[in-house]
Order: sequence, then C-alpha cells, then structure tokens
Amino acid sequence: MNTRNTATGVVRPLRNFSFVQRPRKRPAIVHWRLLLAAGPRFARAPRTLLGGWGFIPTATVNAMTRTRSCRGGVALHVTLLALTLYAPTCLFASSVVTTTTIDGGGLHTTSANYAADNSIGGIGGISSAAPDTAKYGYIGQLYDVVSLAVTSMPDSVNEGNTSQLSGVATLDDSSVSGLSGSDITWGFFTYPIQSISGSGLLTAVANVYSAPPATFSGAYLGASSTNSVTVLGPYANSGIPDSWLVQYFGTPPNPNAAPTADVDGTGQNNLFKYVAGLDPTNPASVFVLKIASVAGQPTQKNLIFNPEVSGRTYIPQFRTNMVTDAWATLTGFSGPTTNINQVTVTDLSATQTQKFYRVSISLP
Repeated sequence: MNTRNTATGVVRPLRNFSFVQRPRKRPAIVHWRLLLAAGPRFARAPRTLLGGWGFIPTATVNAMTRTRSCRGGVALHVTLLALTLYAPTCLFASSVVTTTTIDGGGLHTTSANYAADNSIGGIGGISSAAPDTAKYGYIGQLYDVVSLAVTSMPDSVNEGNTSQLSGVATLDDSSVSGLSGSDITWGFFTYPIQSISGSGLLTAVANVYSAPPATFSGAYLGASSTNSVTVLGPYANSGIPDSWLVQYFGTPPNPNAAPTADVDGTGQNNLFKYVAGLDPTNPASVFVLKIASVAGQPTQKNLIFNPEVSGRTYIPQFRTNMVTDAWATLTGFSGPTTNINQVTVTDLSATQTQKFYRVSISLP
C-alpha cells in the first residue's frame, strides 16, 4: 500500500499503519473514518466526539474505503467496516457514598456515617392538663420511671367490700403514664385489708367497728409508693378509733362497743369515756366535777374536777337557767391549780341566786 505526497508528488510505501486513541478528560464515543486512496489522492476525514456521563456503551468504528480506477472510467469503492463493542462502563463523580442501613422499627441505630432514632406506625399525641402531661399512641419509647403514685377507687369502702387499686408513673421526661392494677406489684398491707389480688383488687375484712385506715404499697420498675384506704364499719361516724374499741371490746362485731353503750353502768357512755381518757369497762374510771365554797368568800365558788388526762382541753362553762340560757364559757376566774390529776378553778363572780357549772372536754 502506497501513499503520495500531494505537494511534492513523491510516492512512498505505507509500511506501518495504526490508529491511536488519545485519552480524553471525559468519557467519549470516538468515531474514526479514514479514506485511503491507491491513486493520486489520500485524505483522512475529521473525527467526531460525542461525550456524556452515565452508563455508556462505547464503540470504535474503523472505516477503510479504497478507491480504484477501472477500465471504462468506473471507480470501484470497497468499504471495510470494523466494529468493536466494549462492555458498559459505570462512571461516577469523585464523591463516594458509603452504604448505610437504618432501621425503621422504633430503635436507635448507627452506622459509620449516621445515627438515627426511628419510629413507625400511626400518629400519636401529647395531651397536657396541669400539672401532668401524658403521651399516647407511641410505637416504642425508652424511658425511666422517676416516681410512682398508687391510688384506690373508691378511697373508702364498707367492711367486706372491695376497692380497685391502680397507679400513675411519672417518667424522666415529665410525662405520666397511667398504670392498671395488674401493672403494679403490690406489696405489704395492714389491717383491715383482707387481701390484694394480682390485678390490684383490694378486699376489706368482713367486720370493723369504726373507720380504721389501712395502708398498702405498690412498686413499678424500681419506683414504689404507699397510700391508704378507709374501711367503714357501723360506728364509722362516731369519732372513736377502731383501735380503742378493739382494745376494750375485742375483735368485732361486739354490740357493747357502740358509742352510746354504757357497759359499766356509770352514766358515762363509751363516747364520753373515750374523749375523757377513761376505761369504758371499769366502773371506778369516771370523770367527777365538784362545786365547793371558798372559805371567807361568799361570792366565790371552787370548781374541782378530775382526772386530768394529757392531750385533752378542759373549759369550765356555766349557765344561770337550765331552760332558757345557753352554756357560756366561764370568765373572771383564778387558776387552774393542779394536784396530781385533780384541777381546781375558782369562780370569782358567783353572785347569782343560782348558777350551774360544767366542764367541756375536747380531744383535738
């Protein structure tokens, strides 16, 4: 195969012939076309570059066209096509994205590049009513219990009846969570509670005298709490503690424990003896008030009463007419003076024709 220099007319043999594709700054499809002439002309067609990013099937097409003169002025064109296909090449920019797995199940997840707290499910909500805040509808939530408050409903129950226990836990984000009776582990309880079931159902004993308070406790996730419930007996409104009645009249029921009962026949019933600090079963245990003259003082009277019991308040009162007058607090007196458990108060204005006295005893 020869080539001719069109400027000088010199014909030289073409010994080595090759196509070289120079590297480019970006990927490209290179189309080469070469026209070889055996006659007096030789030319090389221009190159066309088509560039782009992405997955590119790259091909190199070599076209060699040879023109030869034939008799009769007919030109014979022989075109040889060589098509070489290369596998697709995946091209990216210079940045690299590290593969990361993020969980969507309401958990805390991390990777080399990311950390995330995720949740799936329906939309929840937060409701507030001072001083508490409650959260509802959360698929999952990590929290610590700060405190626990246990309650009973109702907080007073008749003897032999039941009350449902429950509680409220305050969490470390200041929200609160309502707890059923079965959520809480119920611990110790006192008389007159008979039992507490696993679901928090409290049962009171069958018989009490008055209205004794009972204490119970519960625990939830490390927090604990105590509260009380009142068990109502037949003498619940008397004001006499159940413990005092049990001390003198034994385990209920016992009709002698009634507030108005006078078991020892002294004229002072159980309610009075409780307030005065006396023994309701002992006839010698009575409260006594005496009125005595003051020597050399005809307009004065001594009021002498016993026993004086600690924790009680004693107020002398008087009236001049048992029908029309009301009891009034005695004023203008001297004293009191005390001799062991006997007290003396002196009325300095005992000038009326008749005057009635009494001592009011109260137990705070």
